[in-house]
Amino acid sequence: MLKILLILWGSVGIGYVLRHWPQTWVGKLLTLSVWLMLFVIGIEVGGNEVLINSLALLGVESLLLTLITTLCCSLGALWLWRITQQPSNPPTPSAKPTTHRRFSLRGLWRAFHESIIIFVCFSGGCILGYMGIDQYLPHDASYYTLCLLLVCVGFNIGQNEELRHSLKHIKKGYILLPIITIIGTWLGALLTSLLLTHRSPTDWLAVSSGFGYYSLSSILITEVRGIELGTVAFMYNVMREMTTLLFAPLLLKLFGPLSPISIGGATTADTTLPTISRICGTHLVPIAICHGLVVDLSVPLLVPFLCAL
Repeated sequence: MLKILLILWGSVGIGYVLRHWPQTWVGKLLTLSVWLMLFVIGIEVGGNEVLINSLALLGVESLLLTLITTLCCSLGALWLWRITQQPSNPPTPSAKPTTHRRFSLRGLWRAFHESIIIFVCFSGGCILGYMGIDQYLPHDASYYTLCLLLVCVGFNIGQNEELRHSLKHIKKGYILLPIITIIGTWLGALLTSLLLTHRSPTDWLAVSSGFGYYSLSSILITEVRGIELGTVAFMYNVMREMTTLLFAPLLLKLFGPLSPISIGGATTADTTLPTISRICGTHLVPIAICHGLVVDLSVPLLVPFLCAL
């Protein structure tokens, strides 16, 4: 674990030193390394007969964790929205304009293409692993792929200056939203541990602390806690992102405009941002970006720490 942290935060330092010389190719390498890492994890999952036979059960566990953490985060976001509202605030935008959008395969692909590619990489690896290709996989393949991924993630974090710029346009009370997201998620994880007692509370806390960042969190958990818990983390974080993309209008209606942002977790600075902007209003885009970046930065710190407990 110490090596993992040194690689990650060493890359952050290098990226920060070179922040005035952006390296756009690192972002592309990061995407490729995520796909490769999840493909390798898929091979390991497919090659594990016991794990394959329990995938349905693991999916139910992930779904339950998603539902409980979604509710806890939504209630926290609703509370923050109400205490920060003033008469001068702009009215909450409704989701009605979205009902007039025509169905488009191109729009559907734009919204879900990253998740579809991730699913193809993981499921393709599972199929090949089930066919026996895992015996030809180098023993340290997942570790070296993880190192490449951590270098790219750390370098991108170090070079990212959007957080500082976003803070200038955010209402002071909204700065609490990342904290509410983390606390709400952890509360949901602890409640889940009371229902599913075959895993420890720290297992559920580690899984939930991916906050939708399914690539890095599931990989870190797999390396430290094993492939079974890593698979639960992967499915949970994918479900969390899908909840934001599919149910943002419902979350807006029931829990206010901060709810989809809180549920989106680490994804609100990128993949779920267009949905949040369209459903919740463009005036909340700065808080969505800031929230996503802060929560994103917490994942490489919280997940290894909780896995080590």
